[in-house]
Amino acid sequence: MVHMRVLVLGATGVAGRSALHALTAAGHQVTAHARTPDKSELVRRLGAAPVAGDAEDTATLLRWLDGMDAAVDLRVQIPDGTRALLAPAWREYARLRDEVAGQLVDCAIRAGVPVVLHDTVSMVYADGGDAVLDERAPVEAPGALSANLAAERHLERLTRSGGKGVALRFGQFYGPDDAITADTLRRAERGQALVLGELSGWTSAVHTDDIGPAVVAALEVPAGVYNVVDDDPMRRTDLLALLAEQVGRSSLRRPPAVVTALASAPVKALARSQRVSAEEFRRVSGWRPRVGSRRSGWPSVARRLRGVRAP
Repeated sequence: MVHMRVLVLGATGVAGRSALHALTAAGHQVTAHARTPDKSELVRRLGAAPVAGDAEDTATLLRWLDGMDAAVDLRVQIPDGTRALLAPAWREYARLRDEVAGQLVDCAIRAGVPVVLHDTVSMVYADGGDAVLDERAPVEAPGALSANLAAERHLERLTRSGGKGVALRFGQFYGPDDAITADTLRRAERGQALVLGELSGWTSAVHTDDIGPAVVAALEVPAGVYNVVDDDPMRRTDLLALLAEQVGRSSLRRPPAVVTALASAPVKALARSQRVSAEEFRRVSGWRPRVGSRRSGWPSVARRLRGVRAP
């Protein structure tokens, strides 16, 4: 492995923390944006050098990029709770993945940074029924979801300019350090599950511990788009049973179908059947998920979260 100088944006979010840990552990020299003194200290604890400033100011961004071998953009803003049902709540998400991602690519081209990596989502795939979805599967990305495809097009501009743009289409995150995971467990304890779509449909996920190693592996793959999910897509009926088991319930209540019908595009996408494969990324990178299935991952996550909440 060639050690690289890497700039990470979105470094203190769920994906960013996993990436910092893995990048520094792999020996890369990492610089990471931090918005507050507390977050700067977190960056230092994870072995990276923090930088402060406006990450959307072109002059600042060019200064940070000077001399870098790669930039990793993991910036995201996902609406909390029931706000996620509303399309306007996703405007900042869309802006970050289109306009702001494009600015980074423009600056990387100007600064001569050869590699830019951006996370997107496997939810952009159209409903695939029982079919296995690789990177050639049809996409359907209305509303805010379309910003993920815009980010991928920006990365293609870098590749056409002579650099290397890499997009990682992650499955749904879950892990003990993820707020949505903690909320899922709390809902399950109340007998509820925000699991949308046909019970026979497929879902695909990735443990937060596996995000960082995927980022490290992606620095050395050819330009392109890659799926990053665990080895075991699950039907919703099995996922519901697994979640219920973690809280000692026989079953969980799901939202009525009208919730899906009226929801924002990203929430609607959660109701699709998406049996996603990461075989191509595994083949070109050698990456393997450390947590291969939610069947083992969720019990471990639930135990760790309950331990955090215990008096």
